[in-house]
Amino acid sequence: MNVVSAAKGRAAEFEEAFRNRESHLAEVDGFLGFELLRREGENEYLVSSRWASREAFQAWIRSDAFRKAHAGDAGRGQLSHGNEIRTYEVLQTEVPA
Repeated sequence: MNVVSAAKGRAAEFEEAFRNRESHLAEVDGFLGFELLRREGENEYLVSSRWASREAFQAWIRSDAFRKAHAGDAGRGQLSHGNEIRTYEVLQTEVPA
């Protein structure tokens, strides 16, 4: 997960940049899902990706797909600030029957 804040007055542009990005996530083995979450009533976002294993996530970070997906990040610096990467291990999951 990556916790990031949109620049003041630029939340709509920040969200639009995510909607229109080239993600390349589906190209990587072990990718399970992605979500962009906005903290209710705040300017804070949680960029969350799910992976089959720690190894799959680390392979994504080292991949050409990752480099392609983040090639335009320099321009996004005007739309956001702060960046705190957090990783979690899944201990329990419940899904509908």
